[in-house]
Amino acid sequence: MTTGEKIHRIRLHRKLTQKELGDRIGLAANRVAQYEMGYRVPKKPLLEQMAQALEVSPLALLEPTAGTLSDIMETLFWMDEEVPGIFRLTTIRRDGTAESTDTFLPQLEGNLVVPSSSLPPTVLWTENGMLDSLFKEWAEQQAAFYSGNITHEQYFEWKLRWPMDSQVRGVRELSET
Repeated sequence: MTTGEKIHRIRLHRKLTQKELGDRIGLAANRVAQYEMGYRVPKKPLLEQMAQALEVSPLALLEPTAGTLSDIMETLFWMDEEVPGIFRLTTIRRDGTAESTDTFLPQLEGNLVVPSSSLPPTVLWTENGMLDSLFKEWAEQQAAFYSGNITHEQYFEWKLRWPMDSQVRGVRELSET
């Protein structure tokens, strides 16, 4: 998804007109339209202004390069918006008293729903503590959405404001890079 498409989608989510967004950042509505249509690409200072005006992390507006953890997370968030439910996150925990051995039987938790005709799910895990923490935080938000505890708007809002509102220690600094 391009920066322009993201600006457009977030502006509509915020229920703003192009003129209203333009007024917030000191531009005419037709300039906002040019950015949304991809005729122009905002430079970093303007992108930061737009992010502030739209109350989102500047990362939410960037086109990912897949070079950093934050780029990967933003890519996954937007893919989840484009194809809702494409990702289902779950965690694995040690089962019962197997803590003292090197082997354990995984027990899946979370928002996993596997149709009876489906193959057993493939689970990907990592030994990267930061990535595990990021996915765990996302899984908690996703589970709240799929269980009806939060609305799609609240779930989308969390993704738009990530990592600014992240509860994972050290993650907020990702939005400052």
